[in-house]
Amino acid sequence: MIKNIIALLFMFYSFVASADKLPLIDSLTLCTSDFFRNIYNNKDELEKYTHIKLFNQNQAYIPVENRSDIAKNYVYFKTPMTYKNLTITGYYDNAMDLGKIGKYYFWGFIIDNDINQIKEALNFIDWKNMEDNLLYIGNPMIRNIDDNIQVWHKNTGTVVGVKTIPAPDTTEKLLLLETGSNMNLLICSIQGFVTAELLRQERPDIQ
Repeated sequence: MIKNIIALLFMFYSFVASADKLPLIDSLTLCTSDFFRNIYNNKDELEKYTHIKLFNQNQAYIPVENRSDIAKNYVYFKTPMTYKNLTITGYYDNAMDLGKIGKYYFWGFIIDNDINQIKEALNFIDWKNMEDNLLYIGNPMIRNIDDNIQVWHKNTGTVVGVKTIPAPDTTEKLLLLETGSNMNLLICSIQGFVTAELLRQERPDIQ
């Protein structure tokens, strides 16, 4: 009996990927296009857990059925991956065009842990509580329409994030930790005045 239990436990743990070995979480927290190169570099391992699409020779992404449909803009992994004490169960990719208010793009992971557990596991991020322990932001950046395409500035404004509308002719980029009705998310966001050129730089997975 004990041998059977040990065998079952071994099968279970061998079925769970370790994201500690994959730099995906650390890469995501920077909210740069390096994230898509890291997916490419780890594509062989990731293919065991979800479908991977290659592009631009050395980049890849995790596709969802429809990033503009809230019922189809996420995918659950075949089996979970782990990062420290966190269980990563899927990938989320959302895009919204709100006209004069701006364009909003979100991408990152679905995590099956309490938001405070996630925040503690990522304590190297300087989190800011935006909404009653339901929404935190980190690494807020901002750029102006006249800035060089590669320029981002630290956003020192007291009110930033998806709960507000970016100022006209500006673009915000930040890391979000959000608890929802059916999933907790660790995602990047780029929002506001997003040109096609800027989108190609920041989200090269969107063709």
